[in-house]
Amino acid sequence: MKKIKILACTTITALLIMSLMTLVASATTLLAITLSASSAQLPIILPTGTTVNGSISTTGTVRFWVSAPNGAQIVNLGLIDKTTTFSFVANQNGNYTTNFENGLTNSIQVTFSYITNPDISSDNNSTGIPLVYQVISIVIAALGSILIIFFVRRKNKIRASEVYDASSSFESPTQKLLKSRSIQICFS
Repeated sequence: MKKIKILACTTITALLIMSLMTLVASATTLLAITLSASSAQLPIILPTGTTVNGSISTTGTVRFWVSAPNGAQIVNLGLIDKTTTFSFVANQNGNYTTNFENGLTNSIQVTFSYITNPDISSDNNSTGIPLVYQVISIVIAALGSILIIFFVRRKNKIRASEVYDASSSFESPTQKLLKSRSIQICFS
């Protein structure tokens, strides 16, 4: 019985930890862009106070900058030829634009990823866990915990009643002999 309780507690704890893990999962937006003597822009809608941490990896030389909603450059990394990181804080609500520019004739592969704090993944098509899935996982964890508790208690009640019935129906050989004699006495 102790093993069942330990197993139930472990299972409940695991379910609750899994549901909490989905809440703290960070969302990383990852994009792969091919630039051939052109430029590309990626708009990101940010609320005030959001921190953006990103990284860029290229197969050639690319110019990169970020523009605020008012058009001002807030990040200018200049020319990037391998890998670099950047960070900025949104000073106002609006559409921030990341700009990539290839001035050469050969095609360049650019891998761009960023994380926002707080997470705004649902607004910008990221690979993060949508809020709906987080709620579903919490509900499943709660229902699973309730079901485990219910089955453990039910099993304990059944075992307790079986023990009670077994002890009340147990008769010693002397009791059986007395019962058989009392039945014989009644019929004689």
